Amino acid sequence: QDLIVEVLPLFASLQFDPPSFAMAHFSDCGAHCSDPYCRQKDLLPLRCDGCAKVFCSEHFKYEEHNCHKGLASRDKRVIVCPLCDQAVPLPAGADENAVWEAHSASGRCKPPQVAPPPKPKCPVPGCKEKLTTLNSFDCKRCRRTVCMKHRFEDTHQCQEAARACREVARGGQSGFLQQAWGQARRLVK
Repeated sequence: QDLIVEVLPLFASLQFDPPSFAMAHFSDCGAHCSDPYCRQKDLLPLRCDGCAKVFCSEHFKYEEHNCHKGLASRDKRVIVCPLCDQAVPLPAGADENAVWEAHSASGRCKPPQVAPPPKPKCPVPGCKEKLTTLNSFDCKRCRRTVCMKHRFEDTHQCQEAARACREVARGGQSGFLQQAWGQARRLVK
């Protein structure tokens, strides 16, 4: 009994609180939704990158919480300049024609340089010589322009081309038939 009497004052000085279970309640986790009509506490809240407010899973979309700043930051529209084929940013609510006029007047709009047309090449099969004023030759017989290497009639198939030119000048196949008919008449006489 003496022992119990000595121990009782020791227990009386100690305070016995009910054990706290930190994992059983999550009062320190999560955040309340910034929507004034919701204010729901969400354990995994989402922060809007437009207005930097915290929202629950139902209100985190721009349209759900009417975030004009977020909608404008995501709206990346451009117009393509018809002169220089450059993409010009189109701000939200801006007129396309006004943006294009400002771009063309800014000096950044430079039409691309038109490449000169390719120089003609020698029509002889297998020849890749480009024809210029110094190395081209106009054949009088077949009326072709060839390189200096093929200026002779036997090197550029002049007879075949000349025959085709004569047929076209006479009227195509009908000229050929008239010629054959004329030869046949001479033979009959």
